[in-house]
Amino acid sequence: MRRSRRTLGATFAAVLGSVLLAIPGAMPAYAATGVSLPLYQLADMKVDGSHQKIFLSMPAGADGRVVVTDYNGKSTWLGGLPGASGLALSPDNQTLYVAARDIDTIVAYDTATLAETARYHVGDGTAPLGVAVAGGKLWFGYGVSGDLGSIDVRGPEPVVELGLDSSLDFGAELVTSPADPNVLVVGTGDPNRNTLTVYDVSSGMPVMAKRRVLSGTEMNGLRDIDVTPDGRTILTAALISPGYRAFRLDDLSDVATHTAPASPLAVAAGPDGRVAGGAQNTSADVPDVSFYAPAAPDPLTTVELGAATQSPVVRGLAWAPDGSRLFAVTGESGVMGLRFHSLQVNTTVQTAIALDAPATSRKGRTLTLTGTLTPGIAPGTTVTVTRHDATNPEGVSLGAVPVAADGTFTATDAPAKPGEVRYVVAYGGDHWHAASSAEATVEITRN
Repeated sequence: MRRSRRTLGATFAAVLGSVLLAIPGAMPAYAATGVSLPLYQLADMKVDGSHQKIFLSMPAGADGRVVVTDYNGKSTWLGGLPGASGLALSPDNQTLYVAARDIDTIVAYDTATLAETARYHVGDGTAPLGVAVAGGKLWFGYGVSGDLGSIDVRGPEPVVELGLDSSLDFGAELVTSPADPNVLVVGTGDPNRNTLTVYDVSSGMPVMAKRRVLSGTEMNGLRDIDVTPDGRTILTAALISPGYRAFRLDDLSDVATHTAPASPLAVAAGPDGRVAGGAQNTSADVPDVSFYAPAAPDPLTTVELGAATQSPVVRGLAWAPDGSRLFAVTGESGVMGLRFHSLQVNTTVQTAIALDAPATSRKGRTLTLTGTLTPGIAPGTTVTVTRHDATNPEGVSLGAVPVAADGTFTATDAPAKPGEVRYVVAYGGDHWHAASSAEATVEITRN
């Protein structure tokens, strides 16, 4: 296998002012700024937290390249990568792999020095696209009809294997599980047949653990895919989809749908579980980027990224590994070139409880408390209900009450003695939502 070294291309420098997004309660939109990139297409985007670099690939035929920026947008690029497509980082962040589609080659770089370290020709006419590292090997999707290949780079000479799953469709996107180095997830986005496939690659061969085929009416035109840090959930953005969808990784059943405008473009899972999604900005009512708590249908907050016609591009979102920033790449209608945004996002949201109770109720009769917790609470959320009366001035717990998907809840009680009863309903908060409470007083009569 031929290996070569080469020098870097020209340098492009820019300065980016990052924006801190403070979230005061409701879900306002915030304007952000960005800087120009030496790109006019984006194929893939990866973040190296060890060296604080972001790698962005542009196919562009003979002009294919990988742009490398720091967290503030200062950039250079790696040239000589015709058809630069999928990107992958080694588990130790020391090596970047680039699928150079038009020369049937995967190129390796040292992430610290940006020096090229190897070229792996994977076969004439293979045209590799997606690439990922799992189970100690480098995996890639390739071919017009779609197939899976691997490269073992651990020995004295690299070993390329092709034809490992010819049932894949063209344009497969490969991602790995942050929680299990032996899990490989592959998504394909044929207009009429989208597939999600989970492989166990611990043996060195791809053993299919689960595959789900989604018809064009279920999900059409997969654009982006990611796996949550706990390795339990696959996230997707598709051309036709009700939102950013979440699937259980172990059985590919539906978990949730994060609401979104039609045709979401990009999705990224943050290290703390937050989900960031990018959508086409078609009107003032459509936010560029929305942030969600895990499995919550409604966003914690939204962000606007500049001009009304400026929107994230496909696969144009990625988190810093420590969760301190979200990086976004946007394009603008009628404008050549892409822009880079570095967002410091605080998505802690103030919550509120609206509580209703009857003014009076007879002793021993069941009374009903109803309320609503807002906004955007994830499934499984509960509130606690405490009754305070003359017998229990410090309060007695009535237990935890589940909150429905729309934020509503209902609790019942049957006080046995007349007098004033005060009910306190409390939500304890979580990593993304502040705690809140509300109370109501009911006069219990003898008859």
